[in-house]
Amino acid sequence: MGEHHLLHAPLDIRLEEQGDTAVVLISGACDASGHQQLRERLLEAESGGAIGIVVDLTALRFIDSISLRIVIAAWNRARHAGHRFSVALATSGQVRRVFEVTGVDQVLPVTAPSPA
Repeated sequence: MGEHHLLHAPLDIRLEEQGDTAVVLISGACDASGHQQLRERLLEAESGGAIGIVVDLTALRFIDSISLRIVIAAWNRARHAGHRFSVALATSGQVRRVFEVTGVDQVLPVTAPSPA
């Protein structure tokens, strides 16, 4: 299986409201085929009136550099609007490694996975 399997995991993005927070749950693989969907769902979360956004990447198995930039852009928009923003990462895996290697985990507010 390996990396090839990770790249073919279908992307699924769901939006849930939890009080005044929009939670964007992303699973599968986020590559070029999902950039538009990711961008649209994050903009939808921002425009829904929530004052907080959590981007939950704990079930995401692969993220490319453009998808990472889309998440960073959403954080910048939220910051400028005065909204809370955080990213939930799994404790290990490709997505966490990308955040750590790029240093994004030191800039964006990163939280641990939510208990089930």
